[in-house]
Amino acid sequence: MIFTRITWDQLEKDTIALAKKIGKQNIDEIVSISRGGMVVARILSDLLDLPISHIAIESYADLHQAKEPIVTQVSPREFKGETILLVDELADSGKTFLRGISYLKELPIKSILTAAPYIKPHTVYKPDYFVDTLDSWIIFPYELKETKEAFTKEFGTKKKAEEKMKELGFADWEV
Repeated sequence: MIFTRITWDQLEKDTIALAKKIGKQNIDEIVSISRGGMVVARILSDLLDLPISHIAIESYADLHQAKEPIVTQVSPREFKGETILLVDELADSGKTFLRGISYLKELPIKSILTAAPYIKPHTVYKPDYFVDTLDSWIIFPYELKETKEAFTKEFGTKKKAEEKMKELGFADWEV
């Protein structure tokens, strides 16, 4: 398996590039797909001067996709007549975006746009706005514990997991 580590600097740079691609749209609110989309949504909120709501959609376990995505938390807002920007950090299979769009279409919204800094080449759903296509397992800077636990399971020991993290450029204090 090939891994790509995204640093905080890279994530910020790519999210700024994403905001530039989105530009001046008539968007009323960002809806973040929790958890991964929250950091990207927060940066976009600042750059695009938009409020944020969120929905939680779960579909992963360890390094492998587990099941069909399910909505586990919803926004109390109805977004009546609003244009929503649905944001996640990655369109991997695309199923999470499709589930989020399906949920939002049940509400009386005006329209939905979608954005993620990264997509996979095999995604079944390509967001309206994205920055880069990566064909590897992506490790985000806010996934330190999650990565170490998944690597321990994948590589058999805590020591091998730590070695792999260091090989990918993680500092001792991160491991």
